[in-house]
Amino acid sequence: MPHGAVSRTAGLGLAFALACSVFLADQSLKRFIESSMRLGESIPLIPNVLHFTYIRNEGGAFGILGGQASVLLLGSVIAVGLVLYMLLQRAPTHVMVIGCGLILGGAAGNLLDRLSAGEVTDYVDIRVWPIFNTADVAIVLGVATLLLSALGPKANQRSATGKKPNS
Repeated sequence: MPHGAVSRTAGLGLAFALACSVFLADQSLKRFIESSMRLGESIPLIPNVLHFTYIRNEGGAFGILGGQASVLLLGSVIAVGLVLYMLLQRAPTHVMVIGCGLILGGAAGNLLDRLSAGEVTDYVDIRVWPIFNTADVAIVLGVATLLLSALGPKANQRSATGKKPNS
């Protein structure tokens, strides 16, 4: 097994445990916002920096593709399929497991909202970016983790030797 790799079974178990944790946190926060705030209401946590603002979003992350429910559902299915393929194709690394678990949990949280309500509850408002939710954060962190992991071995080899690989 390559350095940093975990068995396929352990990797799947860890990814699903992380995905379930993300999913539960996302859904709990969404239900809390829906039950304690009025649609459109904004509560400052750090005035002019961080607010909870309750909105409903029929688009994807950050409002992208609003009104394109079928495209968003297809994209979610493809993303989940790719993540599962990555976990099943070979023994995953710890970093891959974390990235995939974050993506799966976030995708599941937003997918449940889309399937049950036709839109997603968003509430994190940092005033300089479209309003988003915990699932969006998990997806972005998961993708960033996988991208950094893909770049990691070359970057690590370069930093250890001070040279580019194969030079």
